[in-house]
Amino acid sequence: MFERIAIVGVGLIGGSIARAAARTWPAVEITCVEAGEGIEAVAGAELVVLAAPVLANIARLTELPPHLAPGAIVTDVSSTKRLIAAAAAAIPGLNFIGGHPMAGSADGGAGNARADLFDRRPWILTPTAGHTDALQRLEAFVIALGGVPHIMAAELHDRFVAAVSHLPQLTASALMHVAGSLAGDAGLEIAGAGLHDTTRLAASAPGIWKDIAATNHDLLRDAIDTLVAALQEMRDTLETGDGIDSVFTSAARWKEALDRSHRG
Repeated sequence: MFERIAIVGVGLIGGSIARAAARTWPAVEITCVEAGEGIEAVAGAELVVLAAPVLANIARLTELPPHLAPGAIVTDVSSTKRLIAAAAAAIPGLNFIGGHPMAGSADGGAGNARADLFDRRPWILTPTAGHTDALQRLEAFVIALGGVPHIMAAELHDRFVAAVSHLPQLTASALMHVAGSLAGDAGLEIAGAGLHDTTRLAASAPGIWKDIAATNHDLLRDAIDTLVAALQEMRDTLETGDGIDSVFTSAARWKEALDRSHRG
């Protein structure tokens, strides 16, 4: 499919792409470019994957054109798409299709990379007009790595992930922050599985999430406001339980839909 692949930024996602590609095509040449290394190492690659945090990817994007092979496809794995799509559109002739594998771990870094990270996981692609052939090749690449391609506009992607990815991370971290502050070490000793299960994401490092929040702040702010309103509804009707009734009933319905989609 691609004889040479260059991956710029080798953390959990970039490292896992390298491992998954090597698993699928042992003969393919894979070049990994670490942060701070010269971008000229991508020369000759048919596919270039920008796998650093989004703002670093945007900075690297502007360095690519002099080093790209004719017809090379450039994609990324950034958690937000609008800003990098706009940056790519401003570079004449750049064959860019945004991407975002919905896979990861609270334990980041190349040391935690694994070849099966993308198996059966959604991998969103955000092409613009005129990318038919490149999109087909990139879809086939995603499928070969175990992912499930989903095609959508960059704007829709950012709206969806604000709700289903970014809000859960911020909520889990805020919950662990508050629960730990209120209960302390002694209180956490008696915590049940519920707190452990709902705060799995709280071990995530803040660095990458600062980039994500900065590049999706408008939609994430709306999502946080909606969550705060639901909490306030329950808080303000604790005596009657009306808010608990309405929020829990809605939550159970949407949890069933979530579980059904994952079973599918």
